[in-house]
Amino acid sequence: MYRPQFAYNPPDSPCQAQKCQYSFDQTNLPALTGSLAANGQTGRIPLKLDKDAPFILRGIVSQGTLSFRLEDKDGNGLSDSENAVNSTNFELPKEYSNPGGAGLIALEGEVYAPIGGTIVLILLNNTSGTVNLNTFAINLHGEKRYQGEKCQ
Repeated sequence: MYRPQFAYNPPDSPCQAQKCQYSFDQTNLPALTGSLAANGQTGRIPLKLDKDAPFILRGIVSQGTLSFRLEDKDGNGLSDSENAVNSTNFELPKEYSNPGGAGLIALEGEVYAPIGGTIVLILLNNTSGTVNLNTFAINLHGEKRYQGEKCQ
């Protein structure tokens, strides 16, 4: 379950906010089936967002042991980037995990994604064994902002 860790101002009138969750998992992305070899990395896995309202990302919940990196469609990192050692450009879910295994990364700010935007996932298996991708999932929690056709 996701509960915001910070207080957020409501959108300016006449905008309306609706809680929203997008998921990177095997049910909606064929690239997340099969397995990923030890020290392997996936290519860029795009998740196309809905065309009805902008999305405001506020938290990330991950399930699995793989490290991940999120980018916008242009390759700009939504997590740490530009480090000399590639593996340090990825988030480590185990650092955020509770005993149930679901890691939560609460964002101190917000990440704005436009209507119909794309968020890209890259996975890194920095373990010594092969990992089954069918058990991996990342849920992006936030809200959509509605006002007729558009709401910024």
